[in-house]
Amino acid sequence: MTTAVEANVPAKNKSNWLRAGTAVTATSASDVARQAGLDWSVSLHTLSASYTVPGAGQAISVPVDGKYGVVKTTPFGEVTSLGVVGGRYQVFQNAEVFSALDSLVEDDSARYAAAGEYDGGAKVWMLLELPVRIQVADDPHAGFILAKTSHDGSSSVVIKPIIERLWCKNQINKIYRTKNDFTYTLKHTSGSVLNPEEIATILHLSKDKFDLYSNLANNLMERKIIRSQAVDYFKKIFPLPTAIDNAHESMLTVGEKRARSRARAARAMALNIYENSETTDNIRGTEFALWQSVIEYADHGNKKNAAVRAISGASDGLKSRALELLGV
Repeated sequence: MTTAVEANVPAKNKSNWLRAGTAVTATSASDVARQAGLDWSVSLHTLSASYTVPGAGQAISVPVDGKYGVVKTTPFGEVTSLGVVGGRYQVFQNAEVFSALDSLVEDDSARYAAAGEYDGGAKVWMLLELPVRIQVADDPHAGFILAKTSHDGSSSVVIKPIIERLWCKNQINKIYRTKNDFTYTLKHTSGSVLNPEEIATILHLSKDKFDLYSNLANNLMERKIIRSQAVDYFKKIFPLPTAIDNAHESMLTVGEKRARSRARAARAMALNIYENSETTDNIRGTEFALWQSVIEYADHGNKKNAAVRAISGASDGLKSRALELLGV
């Protein structure tokens, strides 16, 4: 069966999953980990500081209380430091996090599609594809569940539904900024335990999110706009103080010139997506096209780390703000 991740749909952009990770064919989390190179372990180790007493000339080892180093060990015995965490930090192995998803695959509710790591393994993720499709303006959308965590204390275990517009590979991670947005979260603190039954509820939450997105998208498709409104919209998405936006070049500081250049470049790229990209041909002239243009800019813009930003959620704020500015 051709999957949404691998589907040969006409699109100029490659899926973030394949840009930042590896497509997989395995049916268990442990096999997925091996296919994607995530079959390694993490462990905690006490820390000490090397300190040379002034005038003594010889370094001594000073224990660092309450802090531990997180060490990654591969099946080949390769060792890498991933970060420093506090004394209450709870380790979750890759296999432990991802195997909690196996029950979703066993009952044919989902299938493993991709997995990967970034920041040298400090962050890892795994993707499940759901047997669901949404149509907006004859545009196919696929449903996924993304599971991710960190090994450096920077984030919790997070499991959440994702929607991808297949034509352009736009990734709708988050719909509303102020809501929980159907996400399961577990902190890396002592006593924390992954609960497969709670994780299974993500399937039901996913359906709610897909229904909400479908209604929202169809509503935005009915709201027509003209070019001047699009230009004004992208100015609000990438704002600048009027004094900087309209000032003569000679009146700006180096920092102000740099900020204006970045904002204007972002506006131009988003407007170009809206006006000229084949991915907006069927939705242009609507508020839905404005929102999708910002999402496409965030996911496939000129930033080298755009794919990782999409998976990590770093671009979620921009995407949800773009929706809020449409008044929904």
